[in-house]
Amino acid sequence: MSDEGTRREKLTVKAINPVDGKSYEVALSHSRIKETAKRGMGAILEASRLVEYVIQNPTAIFEGIRRDADDPNYGASWRCYCGLPTCAFNASGKEVNPPAGMVFLVFVNDEMVVYNWRWDKADADTPRYPHNYKDRFRERVL
Repeated sequence: MSDEGTRREKLTVKAINPVDGKSYEVALSHSRIKETAKRGMGAILEASRLVEYVIQNPTAIFEGIRRDADDPNYGASWRCYCGLPTCAFNASGKEVNPPAGMVFLVFVNDEMVVYNWRWDKADADTPRYPHNYKDRFRERVL
């Protein structure tokens, strides 16, 4: 097995499948993890704890990203997991309260690879979803 294959196996986490409610494995993008590590302990903890929390405890899952800077291909089957983690992390890695009026988003492509995650402004009318969700996504699947 190649070195890349070995690393990829170690970077998998369980996610909720909106199709059947069971869990399935998704892999975290190795290049994204390497990039995150350069940004410090807070970013590393976000990646290791918040990503997993949100894909296992989503407040919503949207499919078919219509427009987003994180999706250069505008893939119809790509998913966005939304969640409200109970904490966040500052730059030094200290646990802090989650930012008010924000949701945490995790983007998964059609190859089941988590390719991005971030805090995003919550929708004013439905604060468990990201702002402008009706225009950003084709459909809510959970």
